[in-house]
Amino acid sequence: MVGKILLILGILGMLLGGAVTVVSALLPTITEGRTSMDEALIGIIPGALLLVGAFIMTVAGLILVLMKKKKVVVAG
Repeated sequence: MVGKILLILGILGMLLGGAVTVVSALLPTITEGRTSMDEALIGIIPGALLLVGAFIMTVAGLILVLMKKKKVVVAG
């Protein structure tokens, strides 16, 4: 159960982190130079950190789910 929760939260976090990073990276282009890259880094850095943390959560959740599945197959 914990593995599934970690897996779901990790996937949602990766989607959110990816969206924040992409939007922040495109911000100087979309605003036609009114936003500098330094200002865009305020969103890029937390988005990238969220993306990496969520990826680690996803991998941990996947490992837990697969380990539980393997135990069920061996016991069955």
